[in-house]
This record gives sequence, C-alpha cells and structure tokens, in this order.
Amino acid sequence: MEYFEPKSIGDALSLLSKHGAEAKVIAGGTDVMVDIKFKEEPGALVNIKKIPSLAGITERGGSLRIGALTTIRDIETSALVREKLPVLWDACRQFASLQVRNTATIGGNICRASPSGESLTPLLVLEANAILAFSDGERSEPFKTFFQGPGKSAAGAKGLLTEVDIPIPPAGSKGVYLKHAVRGAMDIAMVGVAVMLTPDAGKNNAQDVRIGLGAVGPTPLRAPKTEALLKGKALTAALIKEAGALAATEASPITDQRSSAENRRWIVEALTRRGLEQTWKAATGKEVA
Repeated sequence: MEYFEPKSIGDALSLLSKHGAEAKVIAGGTDVMVDIKFKEEPGALVNIKKIPSLAGITERGGSLRIGALTTIRDIETSALVREKLPVLWDACRQFASLQVRNTATIGGNICRASPSGESLTPLLVLEANAILAFSDGERSEPFKTFFQGPGKSAAGAKGLLTEVDIPIPPAGSKGVYLKHAVRGAMDIAMVGVAVMLTPDAGKNNAQDVRIGLGAVGPTPLRAPKTEALLKGKALTAALIKEAGALAATEASPITDQRSSAENRRWIVEALTRRGLEQTWKAATGKEVA
C-alpha cells in the first residue's frame, strides 16, 4: 500500500485521478482504519488531514458552510450549529463516543455513505448540498442525489468532498434526530429518524415538515407522502398516529443480524411519532391536541 499526504486540494485530486478506485481517502480514519485492519488494504491511502482549507464552520449568506475535515465534536460544541441547525447538532451529540467524535469528521461520515450514518438524514431534511472538487472543476450536489447506494456517492473514485453548504432554516424552525440502537450512542443505528418542523406565523399549523429516515433503505431517504400529509395542518394525536404509520410504509428496510424488517418499520413509526410530538411542542409551545 502506498501512502500520501497531499498539502492541497489539487494535489489530492491528482492522486485520486492517478489511483482511481484503488485509492482510499482518509480524513478522521475511524472507519477506514477499521476496514484496513479487518477487510482489505487499498492500493493507495490518501491522507487529506494536512490540507488546511478543509476545516471550519462559517456563516455565509444565509447558509452555514462546514468544511469536510471538521470533526463531529467541533460541530457538537458549536453554538452556531446548535442555534441554527439543531437537528444536525442533535445527531452529532449522539455520535458514538467522545473519543470517536474528537477524531471522526463530517466529510468522512458523509462519504462513507452508510444508510445508518448519523449526519446523513439531518442533511437530507436540511436540504443541504455537498461541494465536490474534481480535476475539471467544482460542483454542488444536493444530498437527495448524492447518496447512490451503500458506500457509493456522487463523489465517485476521483472526486473530493470539500465542504457542506447548509441553508439556515426559517426562524422558528425546530428539529430533532432520534436514534434506536441496542447499545445507544455507541452502536450503529438500527433506525434513525430526523424531523424538522416550521410553524406558520401564528404557530397554529405546520407550514413545513421534513422527515428523513436512516438505516431503512439502501440510502438515507425522505418520507414525501408523510410530509405532504402534515403540511398546513395543526398536529393532533390522531394525525401524528396516521403520519407514523404512513412513514413506516415509505421505508424499505431489510432483515439482518441486528433487526428484522418488520421491527424496523415499527421503530420508524414510533420514532416518527415521537419526533413530530417533540418538534411541534418546541416550535409552537403547544402540546399535541
């Protein structure tokens, strides 16, 4: 295995272009190093940790821009993220252990493209964009099309995620990320649900509702039918119950060693209901009728 430490984005792209699918990019290394130990070594390991322009959190023109090398811990402890993007902050505080959060990066979690990745469903409901660099230029890719299957993304073998562009939700929006796992934060999510709700001006109805589902399909996904059911309405117990059941039908989970498909659908229903109850109260100050 060849090892490289490029000092610029251009150098990293040249290495990826040369080695193609044989190369693995390492950011925090919490996943890649485990793969090397227990699965197989790549032909080339490209460590991008020494590219200084790839870390940091900044607010620009109605968006937060988070560099690909920004650690999960940096996001968790950012007052700006907690205030502006509570659904992402909530996911990051439930991300593995403190030791892992100090090392793992947002870019690594995204490019791993695991359906159960904690940051992925929040980025879907935030309608964020991946900023990708290629040898022939840069492009912005919405996360709704970025994920193409387990371990596969629009970055491909020769692209590099440089930062994440996240539109700041309207004032008054509230979000929550709920995760079900056998060992809590230390375990991979059996199901993850992200909910974001924006109330109308009078805080009587849900002006906008976004629901993201993780670990219940080959990619993280939105629940458009459930969102449409809720938009423009006051959330009642009956409506939330209906929404939870509908969200379960929009999931396409598999049965594996951690859970059955049937159980995962039940968890989607339960977490969707809980997320809607929590965001409705947080956004409107009202209990569900």
